Amino acid sequence: MMDKILVFVEAKGDGPRKVSLELLSEGLKLVGSGQFSMEAVFLGKLPGTVKEKVLHYTGKLIHVTDPALENYTAEGYAMALAGYARETSAKIILAGATQRGRDFLPRVAVLLQTGIASDVTGANWDSDPMTFIRPMYGGRVLAEVSFSAYPAIVTARPNSFGVGAPLAQKGEFAEFQAGISPGQVKTSVIKREETTLGKVDLTEADLIVAGGRGLKAAENFRLIEELARTIGATVGATRAVVDAKWRDQADQVGKSGKTVSPKLYMGAGISGAIHHIMGMDTAKVVLAINNDPHAIIFNYANYGIVGDLFEVLPAMTEELRNRLGK
Repeated sequence: MMDKILVFVEAKGDGPRKVSLELLSEGLKLVGSGQFSMEAVFLGKLPGTVKEKVLHYTGKLIHVTDPALENYTAEGYAMALAGYARETSAKIILAGATQRGRDFLPRVAVLLQTGIASDVTGANWDSDPMTFIRPMYGGRVLAEVSFSAYPAIVTARPNSFGVGAPLAQKGEFAEFQAGISPGQVKTSVIKREETTLGKVDLTEADLIVAGGRGLKAAENFRLIEELARTIGATVGATRAVVDAKWRDQADQVGKSGKTVSPKLYMGAGISGAIHHIMGMDTAKVVLAINNDPHAIIFNYANYGIVGDLFEVLPAMTEELRNRLGK
């Protein structure tokens, strides 16, 4: 019998999160080796658009239902996923290291009495045992971890794995009743408010343009926004900027904000405090703009511009608009 891989699928808006498709793509590679079978698992209310997209990235999608899953709670989700993992004797459980994944997957590990490798950025699927790479100590050390017992639970940092081509044929669809007893879930949701930001989440953005206190005032973030709009990037900010109420906390990159791994991270007016670096040091390419040639961020940058951001950003935006025909 082939070993079972479960991939927890998370929705964002009317589609699956990109990191879910990344992990399904990785799972398909393992399925291709002939040693594994894979199922995508969705908990709670399943949007039809998510279902259609996911069915092209897996041989089977399992929709786990239960009244306790009507609203998200870490308790309910953990019980449901752990229950299905037991039912299928899953060997590997993959999920995104999103806010939700970080919240309830550790509970799943406790319920299954197993270990968890969190926030991984790489994997060696062919080694025996399998090994996973995860940053530690603010990204200054990369740890290689493996499991001595199973099931293995792995949460992956968004943008660490690519999204592969969809399958030509749709997978199967089935439902599973979690069977959570009334009263087992102690948490109740009193009120829900959904934000409609209309932008790509920082953790899944390929391009990020971020600003720091060097912008001097909230209104000067228009320079960041104009550049971001020109290249289709998402706007980020430092903790100091958020503390000053220049930007929302949802835009914060860093240890106390969001950890990102974009293809390009452009930082302007950012000195490079360690708690900020810890949130973006796995970016593929870093471009720093600062008028201080000794700014710490230059130590982490692939490219650096020593100059006045109030001159550099408008010039860069204009040049890119010309080159992109905008």
